[in-house]
Formats: sequence, structure tokens, C-alpha cells
Amino acid sequence: MKTMRYKSLVFLLTSALSVCSCESRVGALGGESYKKYGEQVEDKKLIANVRQNFRNNKAIPDHLVHLSIDRGIVQLSGFVHNAQEADLVFLTTTSTPGVKDVIDNLVVLSGSEYARRRAAAESRDTKR
Repeated sequence: MKTMRYKSLVFLLTSALSVCSCESRVGALGGESYKKYGEQVEDKKLIANVRQNFRNNKAIPDHLVHLSIDRGIVQLSGFVHNAQEADLVFLTTTSTPGVKDVIDNLVVLSGSEYARRRAAAESRDTKR
């Protein structure tokens, strides 16, 4: 009888330890460890919705715009060709349901300025 209780106690302790160790790994494997799992899932859904809205509007250069998100606050970065594109990106992002705020770090580069910078960057790049 004592060995049965001992085995049950050992089983319970090992089960509890394995559950605790799995919970600590979830944050390390799934993105930002300071967020709860539900917050990570919501942010991933929200970023997918914003990206889909960008793809639906052909006037947005979505390949040049980068998105970062933290608990519903979206940060925009990257390049656009003119102020109208920047406004369109900002308005599309803010109109997406679930977006709480938008931090706009977009850089407006005209076609000639972009071409000049691209040529300068390629001239410094010796790997090509």
C-alpha cells in the first residue's frame, strides 16, 4: 500500500514538473516572451489583416512597407514614393479593425532620390 502511494506521488510530481517546464518554453518559442499567448495570437491576426488590406489596394507599395506590432499598436516603417502613398498606408492601417494606434516612421523618397540612393548602396556592395 505504501509503495502504491509513493508511486502515485512520484507520478503527480513528475507530471506537474513537465507541465511547468512546457509553459516556460512557450514564451521562448513563440515570439515575444513578455506577451501572453493570447496577445501574440491577436497581434498575428491583426498584422495579417493589415497586410491583406495592403494587398487589396494596388496603390500601396506593400513590398516596401514593414510592419511591427505590439498589443494592437502598429509601427510603420519603410519607403513610399510620395506623400499620398504615405497617407494611404496610414489611413489603411488605422481603419483596420483592432488597430489601437499607429506609429508612422515611413520615409518619402522621390523616384530620383531613391534611384540615387540605390545606386550608391549598390556601388558600396562588393558581394554582388
